[in-house]
Amino acid sequence: MIERIGGAALRVYAAHRRRTLEGVARDAGRVQEAALLDLVNAARSTAFGRSHRFEQIRSVADYQSRTPLGDYLRFQPLWTRVINGERDLAWPGRPRYWVKTSGTTAGDKVIPVTSEAFRSHRKGGWDALLIAAERAGFETIAGGPLLFLGGCTTLKPIGQGVLGRRSLGPHGPGPAPRLPLALLARARRRLDPGLGPADQRRGGANPGPGPPAHLGDAVLALDPLRARGPGAPRGRPPVASLGECWANLGALIHGGVSFAPYRATVEEWMGRPIEYVEVYPASEGFVGLQTERAGGLTLMLDYGIFYEFVPVEDLGRARPRRHTVADVELDRPYAVALTTPGGLWSYLLGDTVRFTARNPLRLVITGRTRHFVNAFGENVIIEEVEQALVVACRRTGAEPAEFTVAPRYPSAGEARGGHQWLVEFRVPPRDREAFVRELDEALAALNTDYRTKRNDDVGMVAPRLVEMPPGSFHRWMRERGRLGDQHKVPRVLNDRAVAEALLTSIGSHEREPLVHPVGS
Repeated sequence: MIERIGGAALRVYAAHRRRTLEGVARDAGRVQEAALLDLVNAARSTAFGRSHRFEQIRSVADYQSRTPLGDYLRFQPLWTRVINGERDLAWPGRPRYWVKTSGTTAGDKVIPVTSEAFRSHRKGGWDALLIAAERAGFETIAGGPLLFLGGCTTLKPIGQGVLGRRSLGPHGPGPAPRLPLALLARARRRLDPGLGPADQRRGGANPGPGPPAHLGDAVLALDPLRARGPGAPRGRPPVASLGECWANLGALIHGGVSFAPYRATVEEWMGRPIEYVEVYPASEGFVGLQTERAGGLTLMLDYGIFYEFVPVEDLGRARPRRHTVADVELDRPYAVALTTPGGLWSYLLGDTVRFTARNPLRLVITGRTRHFVNAFGENVIIEEVEQALVVACRRTGAEPAEFTVAPRYPSAGEARGGHQWLVEFRVPPRDREAFVRELDEALAALNTDYRTKRNDDVGMVAPRLVEMPPGSFHRWMRERGRLGDQHKVPRVLNDRAVAEALLTSIGSHEREPLVHPVGS
């Protein structure tokens, strides 16, 4: 469809969307209240709407007084009933599609995706495509193919519906060659993007209509292509750069994890500059995208989603403050809550953000409300790390004293990263290789995303163990004045700051490049 639109039509539509978004930014509070009231009116006859007296809601204050903040565990029983066939519970009708998102202490999260939610995601995909076209050239984008590196598109039965992964590729703005993550194991042996020779020369962009590929996956896909060129015979010598293969590849749309660890590698492989567009497409809703080259992500206010922002220090309180776009403060950490046309009502997303600018509101993602590591899309949380360590110690006779886990990022010399475990043992394992293997297998059993990334070393290599000398953690904590029961060694973090400080303190040669995630 995009090929038929043409660059001129795409340019006109992009200008129209710019004007619309400028108007939305000028009247953000009213736009958001209207979105909330539309959602409330649509669901007033549902079981959730009746129990929360939606028919009496006339304002944001009315809504917040009747609808408490909730996390996945609050909604899970309701969604289980929907899966089992009940209708009109949190949203009119019964959704056919369900999506699996990152795990929690309750296991994998399964949330509904209604037809209205699909339209919201699709709108984000179109806006991301328009921004890429503005930067890379409308004619280039309209006239060339789009390579989509997304998750597995296989759908499995669940109750009276079907369950898929986060990738919403089939519901994007137009057709595009897709290379699902589940096929990347085969891609290591033979990878071809499925484009003809003419298409390979033209190139385009990754439109990211739903959650785009994690950057680790994109780098992984580019590695074997760089070695022999897309579609080339196996005997062909390596190309100097991917720019030789895709002369008009103009833009990369990315999201999900920080691009910082991968940018240098991508630019080296491309051999020339390209445009980058970051997006924030949570499975629960398409939140934001990078409308300008700098300044963070613009909060998208006209996708039918109502946003609330809870000061991080209020989490866990009986009556947390709930800010809207009208009264958020800049440079303050907030937890994000969404009300969506998918039947999510003041749903705590689990992300933390910080606003950097107004008119339009721009934000950076600062992390999660809980400790985790998600450098490659693995979504490993602290409970899973601790459970895996217990299993590995039990099976190898080890006894840990202290430990921490950090991402080990890819580099120009090693295309795949993984986890680095810094462990101080009271009793070392009988077999160190077996210890690492048990850690790896236990995490794969606990976490679907980790298992997918580790399948055939597709997205991550095996964990790397660094045995810390006795007393290392204690000395490090003491030197920083952090001894005592109010200070604990972080068990898992999504950056390398703690790991690098510990390794430096013992003069270790296991240090890695220190790369901070976006917003740190």
